[in-house]
Amino acid sequence: MKPIYDRFLSSRINYIEPSPIRDAVAKIAAKSKTTKVISFAAGEPDPDVIPRELYGELAKEVFIKEKGSVNYSPADGVSELKIEIARFMAEYEGVKTGPDNIVVTLGGSQAIDILGRLILDPGDIVIVENPSYVNTILVWKHYGVRIIGVPMDDNGMVTEKLEDVVKRLRSEGKKLKLIYTIPTGQNPSGVTMSMDRRKHLLEIASRYDLLVAEDTAYNHLVYEPVDVKPLRSMDTEDRVIYIGSFSKIFGTGLRIGWLEAHPEIIGRVRVAKGPMDMCPPVPSQYIVLNLLRNKLYRPIREKAVAEYKSKRDIMIAAIEKHLTGLKHTRPVAGMFILLWLPEDIDGRAFSDQLLEKYNVAVIPAAAFYTDETGRNVIRLNFSMSEKDLIEEGIRRISMLLKESKTPTP
Repeated sequence: MKPIYDRFLSSRINYIEPSPIRDAVAKIAAKSKTTKVISFAAGEPDPDVIPRELYGELAKEVFIKEKGSVNYSPADGVSELKIEIARFMAEYEGVKTGPDNIVVTLGGSQAIDILGRLILDPGDIVIVENPSYVNTILVWKHYGVRIIGVPMDDNGMVTEKLEDVVKRLRSEGKKLKLIYTIPTGQNPSGVTMSMDRRKHLLEIASRYDLLVAEDTAYNHLVYEPVDVKPLRSMDTEDRVIYIGSFSKIFGTGLRIGWLEAHPEIIGRVRVAKGPMDMCPPVPSQYIVLNLLRNKLYRPIREKAVAEYKSKRDIMIAAIEKHLTGLKHTRPVAGMFILLWLPEDIDGRAFSDQLLEKYNVAVIPAAAFYTDETGRNVIRLNFSMSEKDLIEEGIRRISMLLKESKTPTP
């Protein structure tokens, strides 16, 4: 018998799917209550790398000196913070913009959701990298859209195949408006798009009259010299919508992100956002404002880059030692490595067994893919890993593989 509430639900409920990451995190949390778990599952900065004592001092100062810290701010953000974000984008991203082109959001996640509300209609198609960030895929599916993935290689989205997909969809009369990309330190792959591919992507957007949503969450966690620029900094036609976030440097809990785009888009974002949340968390806005004003972004970032680069190097060395022959990505930026298990191994079942038997947590990557090609892939995070346990965790993965007992559904 159906629950009585079914008859009250919106038809949109048919598009809503649970996040597999949340499910995995719940299993890991339950296991961690009784057992020491080596976790490669997170997607966050290490709290021991973040200057929490400094934040405590800033928070005290904010609450004492800023009366407005306990009241609403403007829905689009504290005006002084928007000025500092515009300066930040000019200095670090080469994007010349102004505060009127910026809306502060509840992390990058809200920015992505707002774009879905404003741009996407049921039946529209969004093109993403394959694989892509699972929560973007899930939230845009809420709006009844179809997500189509374009393959990646070591240089990012294969833009020649992107153009083939765009041509095919247009020839079929499909509604295509938007390309979503994480060009630097991509989640889940860790891959960084080459400059040639970035230029080609913008050419395709211009040629076929498309918008580009550029997710820059990992732009400042770069570990090797790479000749790349944000798409928005090369955008001469205002086709790129910049999704910014301080989460991966300052901490995910602060929940401060932003959107930057042409005034026509930002004006509509501002109107749409007001009734949603009234404003982003005001104390967090003032903490970030003071971090930027006091020129603290660079040293905080430099510490994070040094620490995560060291962890990345340990993990890659361990993979090459214990998982010889398995394909994996080699990120120059971001927080993640993708690892391809043998083709006859199911990543979900393997991840469950790994947690249950060997107390190692990873994320099965199938949900990040728009097709079945990621069935045997797992995502490994190195930013939150304990350095002295990284090799042991990888060794345990190899032990489970050697047992060859993982069932294939």
